[in-house]
Amino acid sequence: MCAILVGVLLLQAAHWFHSSAAPTQPDSPEPGLVGAISAIPSAANPLVAGSIASPGLPASPSADPTATLAAPPSATPSPRTQWAADAVLVQAKNDGRVIVDSSGQVVILASTPTAPVYPTAASLDTSWSGLIQEPPRIGTDDRGVAYRDDNYIRFCGPGVATVVLYYWAASKSNVKTMSGTFKEPVNLGAGKYASTYWKAEDPGGYGRGMMMYLGEVQWPTPDKGLSWWSHPGIMRWTVRKPDTYVENLVDGINWEASGRTRLNYFYVIVHASDLTAQTLRARVHADINMGVPVVIAARTSDGTNHLPAWRVRSKAPNHFVSVVGYDDAAGTYAVMDTCGLRCNDRNLRVGVRNMSQAALFALIRDESDNDGIMW
Repeated sequence: MCAILVGVLLLQAAHWFHSSAAPTQPDSPEPGLVGAISAIPSAANPLVAGSIASPGLPASPSADPTATLAAPPSATPSPRTQWAADAVLVQAKNDGRVIVDSSGQVVILASTPTAPVYPTAASLDTSWSGLIQEPPRIGTDDRGVAYRDDNYIRFCGPGVATVVLYYWAASKSNVKTMSGTFKEPVNLGAGKYASTYWKAEDPGGYGRGMMMYLGEVQWPTPDKGLSWWSHPGIMRWTVRKPDTYVENLVDGINWEASGRTRLNYFYVIVHASDLTAQTLRARVHADINMGVPVVIAARTSDGTNHLPAWRVRSKAPNHFVSVVGYDDAAGTYAVMDTCGLRCNDRNLRVGVRNMSQAALFALIRDESDNDGIMW
């Protein structure tokens, strides 16, 4: 179970969630990496595999793209003394000017296109991504070595990032092939500093190599050593119960999805207090029909509603999941949860399950850190 860490909000409401991290892709071997990791692209030579289906979207914005593309946000804001959303990207997203083309690349249009008409129901292919699952805190790794690491119950941030990155051309191959031996960059004590080996595919769960890389090794270059990202991994490892802040999560996902070249690439944060049920549905419509998921920060239960495979509780933890489909006629969202056995409070392998759109919105609004969504 990805437990919540109640803490002091950092900088621009840096919120706790199931991981913490540190910046950049260093030139030397990265802390936390004990053995060799396969299939890691560089910013100069990103690994590109596959493409993203973009239903209803043109292969390019026009016959003459140079005439219709807006200048993208700068790759490296200067100076970046504190975390802040890129205003140009946020405005472009709100205007509907950010699209994913048929090659899986983000395109920012100079002018707002005609509002698209979305189908009543749509979903992403989850035949592989639906098997992505966090490792349990006690078990054997993919080499059969017994371990215990209580931090693993907090890996829903790296888990949701792994799901999202499966759908991006620049990171899909890494998600499907990453393997290696991993260890936290900070020793938080007995039972919290395991050295474990994980593959990309295993009956126990897919994507664990990438998940561990994101949680313990990833460090986007523009964020390296800054106040909100002092150690490798999107989880913040300087606290007793490491968790993922939504600011680290959005930077980490954008960094990988862009081929490790940009932080302000596609995903932006909409805090829960700024979200309505109608806005949530509109953001889900837009992203799903561009072939990518929406990241959700929610309470697992608000005493009435609950996420699939979680119990109704009055005091429940925060959690990261993703929306991978919707059916407006049925009033449901398809929600992907990477919690596995001994993670959620019903001891179930979760995967993709449908839930009420109204219930998910209520759980987003009830999440204690106001994290909201990334879309």
